[in-house]
Amino acid sequence: MEKRYITKKQLKAATTAPGYIIDYLRECNRLPIVHKAKGPGYSTLYHPDAIEVVKEHLLKGDINCSHNIHWQEYV
Repeated sequence: MEKRYITKKQLKAATTAPGYIIDYLRECNRLPIVHKAKGPGYSTLYHPDAIEVVKEHLLKGDINCSHNIHWQEYV
């Protein structure tokens, strides 16, 4: 069964993107969100398609950035 949502921690691990990039994409409403956080201590739940959105955003930047290199080795 496919996962219905992922957390920011899982999104960072899947893309090796820094947290500030995920925050930026969320604040620009570019990440698909399943459930917004209720407040401190609650996680925002992202749709699994958010992984592709973050990867595409990273590709727009410098291709030699350290956070891009790791996941490109596995593609």
